Parts: sequence; C-alpha cells; structure tokens
Amino acid sequence: MADLYEQLLDSIDTLTPEQLAELASIINARQLKPEKEKEEIPSDTKQPCVHCGSVNTKKYGKACGRQRFKCKDCGKTFNSSTGAITSNSRLSVGQWKELLRGVVDNLSIKDIAKNVGIAKSSAWINKQKVCYAIMTLYGEQDRFIDIAECDEYYAPVSFKGKRDPEFFVYTLGRLPRHHMNLQEKIEWLMKAGLYEKLLEEDPEKLEQLLYNDGYLRGISRDQTCILTCQDRSGNLYMNPTCVGRLETNDVNKNLHGRFEKDAILVTDSHNAYPGFADREKIQLEQIEADKHAKGAFNLGRVNALHSDIAKYWPKQQERIPSTKYMDLSLMLMWWLRKHKDLTTNEKVEKLYEIIQDQHITVDTLYEKIKSRELQLNTKGYFPNKV
Repeated sequence: MADLYEQLLDSIDTLTPEQLAELASIINARQLKPEKEKEEIPSDTKQPCVHCGSVNTKKYGKACGRQRFKCKDCGKTFNSSTGAITSNSRLSVGQWKELLRGVVDNLSIKDIAKNVGIAKSSAWINKQKVCYAIMTLYGEQDRFIDIAECDEYYAPVSFKGKRDPEFFVYTLGRLPRHHMNLQEKIEWLMKAGLYEKLLEEDPEKLEQLLYNDGYLRGISRDQTCILTCQDRSGNLYMNPTCVGRLETNDVNKNLHGRFEKDAILVTDSHNAYPGFADREKIQLEQIEADKHAKGAFNLGRVNALHSDIAKYWPKQQERIPSTKYMDLSLMLMWWLRKHKDLTTNEKVEKLYEIIQDQHITVDTLYEKIKSRELQLNTKGYFPNKV
C-alpha cells in the first residue's frame, strides 16, 4: 500500500490541470459529508416565501445551522434552499459536483456511481433530476433566424426498466431483447408464466415469438423519430417527435412559430416539410435524395449533429436511453452543446447553480419520474404511459 501511495505522489506532476481537478473532485466526493456551515443572515432580511411568493415572512428559528422562515400569509415554513434539487439531499457538495462532472463528461451511470460512491439507482435518479432542471429552464430551446437545416434521426424504441412480460408479448408483440436464442426465449416465456398460456390459447403468436424476433425493420413503430434542426447562427432544436415515419402534423407540433419570416428551411425530399413551410410562410429548399447540395444549401450541419448524437449514445455500450427519458437526455446534450466553449469545471459550476436554485421547481419524487408519460406521438402503437 505504501508503494502504491508513493507511485501516486510521483505521478501527480504528470497530470494535466483537468485531470488534477477531476482527481480532487473524486477525493472530495469520497470524504465524509461535512457538517453544514452555519448561515449568517442579517436580522433585517426579508426572505420571499417560496410557496406563495409573499414577502410577509419572519424568521422562525434554525435547523442544522440554517435559518428558517415562516410565511405569515400561507403559514408554511422554508429556508434558503427549500425547493431546490439539493434540498434534503443526502449527497454532499463534493458528491454533487462529482456527479455533475460525470454528467458533463457523459460517463455511464455505473462509472458515475463508482466515482461518487453511491448506488447506481441513486446516480440515475439524480442525473434525471439535473435533466429535469435543464428542461424547466430551457425546454423551449431555440428559434431560427437564418438558414436552418432540418432532418430526422432515428433511434430504437427502448423500454429499459420495464418489467411487465405481458406488455412486451401482447402490446408490442415481441420479447424485450433483440438477441435471444431459441432456448433463452423459451426460458424467458416460461419464467414469465406465458409459455403454456400461449401454447394453449395462441400457438401462432408463440411460434412468431420463438422463430421471429418481432422487431420491424426500417422506419417502423420500433424506431423513434428525433426531429433535429440547426441554423448557421448555432441555434438548435432536437426532440423525440414520434414513433415511425415523420408526418406533417408532427413537424407542425414541434416547429410551429420557431422560424423568423426571412429564415430559410433546408431539408431532404421528405414530404412532411412542404405543408409545414406553407403554413409558416417560410422559404423551403429541398435537396433531392441523390444530391448532396442545392446551390448554396446543404445538410452538412445537421448531419454532423446526427454523428454527435450517435457518439453521445454509443450503441456498442448500450447507452441509448429509454424512449420515456429520451427527451431529457437530448435536453442535456442541447445544454452541453450550447455551453461547449466552457471548461468542464465551468460547466459543473453552472449546473450546480441550477440545481441549487430554489425557484426552479422540479418534481423530484422517484415514483413521479419513473411513471412519467412518453413525450412523443406513439400513434397508438403503445400507451403514452408504460
């Protein structure tokens, strides 16, 4: 152990500033949670009520060294952090910042949990809270002011965390995983108590499940359509829109009112865009399927964005999020791209300011987050709440 310690000390001088900051953050996160610092608030301070907004409040004792207040109008009590994501959190400041560092660096939940020293479930739920906070602040994303390239990116429909076998068999008509051999399929159905039932009541469905994986190829109900748009000024929009093929109504719902009058929309030859452009009264330039450009117009920026999404959700690491949380994941990616010129430490500090803000109201209950509805058009292929 002494040798390892000496080697660590010798190697510190070879680390870059970013690596040193990361090491310090991990060490800080692993330390025991310190006692909360006592809060000094001037006696004449009027703290607005976080529940009703009234300034008719008074000091109401202290808890854990933190000044509490009581609202004379609604009767509720609060302190300077009530309502913030970090309020009542069991994580220390160091642990929160290490978690945010993992979020900024796009680490896996497993790696974030390891670095912070918490369970994977805790790392996952706290990351979702961060995404919710960003969604609350920036959910509308950007408007487009010049030449905006628009295209669809498709990702597999995913139901990670769903444990109901009947949902997969009877609602989706398939098994939960792509790559299962015949023996694994039989074992899964038997464990779920569905093998004998299907054999007796619906042998054709059983045969389909065993000898056909049930996944539809191409652009189908098994694909999530993510509508992406980026203009030359860096304005950006990306959001899960529907399952299957994009339709004009989906474009209208997501992009209505986002284009200035003199903006130009550039797309491929998809027939969902002309109707939208007519309705918005904006110029549309469509590039034919076998062409790379149309004069000065091309789709280079949005294609590069698609490459970045693929890197952000590496398939080989099974990092594509559940469809239920895909909008939150994209919102985080949107925020990171908008702050790409900041250092990792600066991004961490900005995110920490967001989750400390008591005015950003986020429903952080675990069950509420787990049971949220899908924020896209499912076209009736499956329920919005799964």
